[in-house]
Amino acid sequence: MHDVNLTDEEVALAHRQGSAACDEFRETLATLTEEVSSVDALEILARAGFSLIMRGPDRIKQIGTKGLELFHIELVQALALARPRAAPNAEDDYPAVTQRVIDLIERNGQAYRGQAKCKTTNDSRANQQREMLALIQSWTLAVRGTRRGYQTQDYAEGLASAVNGSFRHHFGCDASAVVAMLSSIMERAEFRLQAHIGHLRTWAQKKSGTAMIEAYVKSLDPEAAARVTAETAPWRRDRRRLHTHFWNLSEQRLRDAFTFPLDELVAGAPVEQRSALKEVVTSALMLRFGDVTEGVLQHLHLSNPVRLKPFIEINAHNVFCSGPQIVGTHLAEILEALCATKPKLKRLAEKARADWLEARLSAVVRQFLPSAEVREAVKWSEDGGQNWWESDIVAVIDKTMLIFEAKSAKISAPASRGAIGSLKEVLQELVVAPSEQSLRLKKHVDSASGPIEFKTTQGSWVVNAGEVREVVRINILQDAIGPLSSHWPQLKKVGLIPIDKDIAPSMSVFDLESVFETLSLEIERCHYLSRRVELEQNANYRADELDLLAIYVETQFNLGEDEFDGARQEWYGRSLRLTPLYFDKQIRQLSQPQIKRTPFWEELLRSLERRRPSGWTRFGHRLLNVTGKGQRMIERFMQKGLREVKRRPDLFFTTGLTQGASARLQTISVMVGAPNSSEQFEANLRYAANSAFEQGGRDDMLAIYWFVPRTDEPYDFIGILRRGGRGVFP
Repeated sequence: MHDVNLTDEEVALAHRQGSAACDEFRETLATLTEEVSSVDALEILARAGFSLIMRGPDRIKQIGTKGLELFHIELVQALALARPRAAPNAEDDYPAVTQRVIDLIERNGQAYRGQAKCKTTNDSRANQQREMLALIQSWTLAVRGTRRGYQTQDYAEGLASAVNGSFRHHFGCDASAVVAMLSSIMERAEFRLQAHIGHLRTWAQKKSGTAMIEAYVKSLDPEAAARVTAETAPWRRDRRRLHTHFWNLSEQRLRDAFTFPLDELVAGAPVEQRSALKEVVTSALMLRFGDVTEGVLQHLHLSNPVRLKPFIEINAHNVFCSGPQIVGTHLAEILEALCATKPKLKRLAEKARADWLEARLSAVVRQFLPSAEVREAVKWSEDGGQNWWESDIVAVIDKTMLIFEAKSAKISAPASRGAIGSLKEVLQELVVAPSEQSLRLKKHVDSASGPIEFKTTQGSWVVNAGEVREVVRINILQDAIGPLSSHWPQLKKVGLIPIDKDIAPSMSVFDLESVFETLSLEIERCHYLSRRVELEQNANYRADELDLLAIYVETQFNLGEDEFDGARQEWYGRSLRLTPLYFDKQIRQLSQPQIKRTPFWEELLRSLERRRPSGWTRFGHRLLNVTGKGQRMIERFMQKGLREVKRRPDLFFTTGLTQGASARLQTISVMVGAPNSSEQFEANLRYAANSAFEQGGRDDMLAIYWFVPRTDEPYDFIGILRRGGRGVFP
């Protein structure tokens, strides 16, 4: 972001650039509309849809490159619906038209965003706010949310189940029937396209022209087979020409793969609901050629009607859907939009949405933090019961308390497009208010030194506040605003949230689930949340939650001085490296990515989690804050100590390592010995601690002790020692 005020000349230049972008936007929009409507748009959409589905999940190879994306198909489909459908023409060069359209969309999108430069001022803060809004708009255009396929499916099915009765009253069919019908679109399209690819392979792999002809016509009806055989017979010795001809014929068949008879779509629904289900499709989920107005085209990049109405009418019996991924991605939003058309049903859906969020959050926390005590609807009073406060979910794991505040409010369309007033209201509700709520409980716990009693869904719950070493607060949302929701200091900087508020990190419940599922240890999951709080306070970055997860997988957030030097870290897009893990909507258990750490360190962490001594989460945090270089050094220290003590059993070996960024240095002390009594063991600890405090300059340290002779455990003792303290303080 630009942190300095601009000169008058710089502002004037920005205004000229913005004006040029306005001209470019109008010109490219007119050309796009003309290009798409000059040919049969369904042919373009079918080819684009086929290319996108066949691309598969392996986006890692496309990082930094341009390629066909889902939003391209959405934009082409909306442009096609702005005018009447052109008649099919076998002479049209659809591949060339498709490529021109994709290239124009890139130019048009850049021009659309460039128009914002017309609003540039001398005031740096206003310009930073404009840049932030541009980031929101870019995310709204191109990012399809952070939910994985099965998460969207789970939410849509849960919402549908909760509103079925009322939905049937208003629409004549179950919401579950709508979800099932929409969910089948991707499977139907993939089945058809796999059959299409299979047919391609049968003739394309033949060595002779005659064999190609025979293979191509084998699956056709007799009349079509005879026609194709006759017209291609003169070229039976020209394999290259036959390949081109059959490829063109095959592309012409793609349109059928994305054409769905209404009777086929509703065949899985109960007989008595099928007519009503057809009516839902034709009246609420379908657009016709000419339906998209000029006014809609002007803001198509941020408000595309195709996302909630993905079908195109072909005739009274058939619809077209070139982007099954549109349906899959927006399945829940489509159902929510249907519910929103009826006031009573809308209120019911909003309550169901809130209930589902809290239930999902509870299930995620309980599943992935099995060692934690978890309670819902945690209530407490500070004045003898006159006033009560409540937090949604609280988990206590070892010495760490996690406070989760769940907010299900839906982000309005204007807010997701970057409208200042709407955005401030949304952030107040989704970020500021829950942060104040969790801060109240944190202060209550921090100020207490003994047991605190809470009322919870499960009954009375007593927590010894004196044993809690860290309180971590997280806002959990149903929806997130991409990179905006992962860095609240920027929101303060541009005036979108009050500067004096103590804000907790925010992430969607789907992001939390993906984080927990990607990390294999409870220690890592707690460490991630704890470090997220610190990272957001310290570092200057642009990233959404899954980008941050990718950084954690690579570094465990051990960023050195980069965390504190104020330099802008551009991490946006790093999550593409995790994309293959999240592709299959059927996957319920991810194969964890390989986190970079030594086998020696991995054994330490896993043993710590298995044994769970008092303070194990805190010890684990310190271990996870050690870089790969530090891990190797400590392993060498340990091996050296074992060798020396084996030679001289009366020797006590100790050394240590102080590492980390200057603002968060930590000391780890390595101890190897053969103590013959508990008194000798305590004396060794004190000696090593004093030595480490003197050399490391820290007031506490993590001590790891190995006994000689070696046991079967990766370590024999671990604990935190503090300067001036007695014994071990976890």
